[in-house]
Amino acid sequence: MKVIINVKMVNSKFDQAFADKNHKGEESEDNIKFLWEDEFEVKGKVESFKVVNNSTYQLRGLLPDDSEFNYEIPDVTICECLLEDGTTTQFAFSKKIMKGTEKEEHKKTNTLEFFVYLKSSQELVNPMDGVYILKEHFPKELV
Repeated sequence: MKVIINVKMVNSKFDQAFADKNHKGEESEDNIKFLWEDEFEVKGKVESFKVVNNSTYQLRGLLPDDSEFNYEIPDVTICECLLEDGTTTQFAFSKKIMKGTEKEEHKKTNTLEFFVYLKSSQELVNPMDGVYILKEHFPKELV
């Protein structure tokens, strides 16, 4: 199956009542619903998709001196895609920055779309594609 992860930053100042009254419920130039949006299409055929709540994410990478780092990020929701070739692709979101999620399955195209809505009132760090961490949980050594 094809999996698309869509991440949207919800504008905390969006006024739905104003949009309903003046713009048929839609956002307008001075009343924007989403501040930004990222979309990721998982590369390869996804055999299974699952959401793991209340988890810990392993933030791994290389420092400028080519030494490796590995930090545990607590209180995250992980979207995990197991691919046909046996590899796993993960997307991670600190729970405190999440406003909600939605899942849409399109049987005709064998596509799953997963939407993650983030709160604009919380500061976050986006150290790599598909990873959104509450700023206070981001390792200070990497700043």
